Amino acid sequence: MEHKYAMVWKRIWKSLVKAAGFCLLPVIFCILVPADTVCAEPVKVVIDPGHGGENLGGKYGKYTEKYMTQVVANAMAEELKKYEGVEVYLTRTTDVELSLQQRADYAKAVGADFFFCLHFNMSENHTLYGSEVWVSAFGRYYAEGKSFGELCLDEMDTLDLYRRGVKTRLNKDGTDYYGVIQHCVDYNIPACIIEHCHLDHREDAGRFETTEALKRLGVLDATAVAKYYGLYSPTTGADYRHVQKPKVEVPERVVKPDDTEPVDVSLTCLRVKEETGEVNLLLTGKDEDSGLLYYDYSINGGLNYSGLQKWEAPGHELEFTIKVPTDQDIALKCRVYNGYDLDTETEVVTIPALGGSTNEGNNGITPGISVSGQETAGTVGDGELQDQPEDNTAGTDSVEASGDVHQIDMGRYEKKDAEKDKALISGSDVSRFLWLMVLGILVSLLVLLLIAKARWRKKQKIQQLMKKKRMQRESGYRRRRR
Repeated sequence: MEHKYAMVWKRIWKSLVKAAGFCLLPVIFCILVPADTVCAEPVKVVIDPGHGGENLGGKYGKYTEKYMTQVVANAMAEELKKYEGVEVYLTRTTDVELSLQQRADYAKAVGADFFFCLHFNMSENHTLYGSEVWVSAFGRYYAEGKSFGELCLDEMDTLDLYRRGVKTRLNKDGTDYYGVIQHCVDYNIPACIIEHCHLDHREDAGRFETTEALKRLGVLDATAVAKYYGLYSPTTGADYRHVQKPKVEVPERVVKPDDTEPVDVSLTCLRVKEETGEVNLLLTGKDEDSGLLYYDYSINGGLNYSGLQKWEAPGHELEFTIKVPTDQDIALKCRVYNGYDLDTETEVVTIPALGGSTNEGNNGITPGISVSGQETAGTVGDGELQDQPEDNTAGTDSVEASGDVHQIDMGRYEKKDAEKDKALISGSDVSRFLWLMVLGILVSLLVLLLIAKARWRKKQKIQQLMKKKRMQRESGYRRRRR
């Protein structure tokens, strides 16, 4: 009889296991779905167009930074709206001036997971070019900023923008130099500053002169964010759920900027073609901290230098060829620059006059070397930024902030009721539905287990009662026989 009871319980248990397995399938699905699963809460991204209002930012010719960052930011927001699992917020959508503290306060108010500040660059002597990303120098904020920054520069590479690196900068007291990064870190929010390119150098021309070019930069920024968070877009089909973002270890110490110049810098003349004046040179240098970024050269002992050339060699040696006048002695000299634009000069390498004719029209200076000692910036392009206003009061070629894109209005952080209703993208609604479904399944499973247990106990009582009666009958039968 005991064996029979065990068999009954075994059958009940098998049924319960089957029911539980069926009910847990949605849970298993949520666990196995990639990182952008709707079971997860959407990430909250704050996009900050740099400058605004009276703060023009960089201004070079007809290009003004505050208008350009707004176009890029709006395009970035519109592109991110195409992805599931992300909420997008803008610190401004109009030409208003916000303090760095206000921008960070807004990020805190919306519960931001990451803060992206958009800018364009210029250099004092108009000699630098390329893209760079600035991040915090501390702990996980450095690790997360560095990881995203590398992805962002990868996207800039598609436009052939020179890679200046992911960098940190500190105040004299050891805090983050850039106020918006420092304020965001105070609020436990990773932040970075994206310097897309330089407005004042012809090397970067073609990447920002038109509205379409600026929007393209915004799309690249959005793509970097999508890759960083592993997002999927049902609209475009872009799927970055399996992209492995750069792994950056959380540093134990502050990641200080490189404050030392390159070392082991030397210049060697390999060969000279007397007929043409071509000189083949070998330039060496090392910088273990921030790497080598540029070099330039002089043919008159350092009085004048060429424009900055890209150090694109994979190692510590770079071979290049220049053409020099053949009717005069040449005093070759180079400078090697690291990732923080610090330089080290080589010794002078002298080449006697080769005996050729005078190179008229340039005073013996090789093309590419300016008489003033610095590269002439000149005009950065012929393209027009058609929608950029001439004054500071008009708007820009902006994309409407609608749907899940929120804006700050004249420095206030209160969002409109309609914006609150539309804050979450459709993916988040699905997320809530699935979570409720999973919760309902789990509750149902618990109820089934309780019912099964109650039925089993009732059956056990009945069986015990029947056993007791049977024993009583058998006992009475034995007494009667006696």
